[in-house]
Amino acid sequence: MKQFIIIILTCMMATSTAMAQKGLNINQLFDGRFKKATGATEIIVTGSKASEIGLDIYHSLSVTDDVQAELVESYVKKDGVKAVDKEVEYRNGQLYYGFYTLKPEKGCKRYIFFLNQNLARKSPKKVVTLIYMEGKASAEKIKKLIRK
Repeated sequence: MKQFIIIILTCMMATSTAMAQKGLNINQLFDGRFKKATGATEIIVTGSKASEIGLDIYHSLSVTDDVQAELVESYVKKDGVKAVDKEVEYRNGQLYYGFYTLKPEKGCKRYIFFLNQNLARKSPKKVVTLIYMEGKASAEKIKKLIRK
């Protein structure tokens, strides 16, 4: 019986995380395709660990493959058009940095963070990072967390 309850709770948590990005282009990136991809890392944080920083959901994806990186960037740019506030920086015609505040849903603030470290001026790395965050935390608090 305990195993059954754990399975149900795990499924519910996965479903609620997937629903968080519903309606966003980046949702397609969190469909599990990168879980076994070489050079890709996907992290999901919910529950008490997320609430410690004022979030309900923290979902990140880092990729090193150029094709995957271009896909991530294209979806972020599409969702960025719908942002209510944004900070972006382009380098060499590519999105280097993006912090997007999306329209809140069901009382939760929503954010997308994007960074193409390959375009960094100091110590470039072949990594593109996407983070989706949802919760009560303010944009200022999220930016402080990202800078750490």
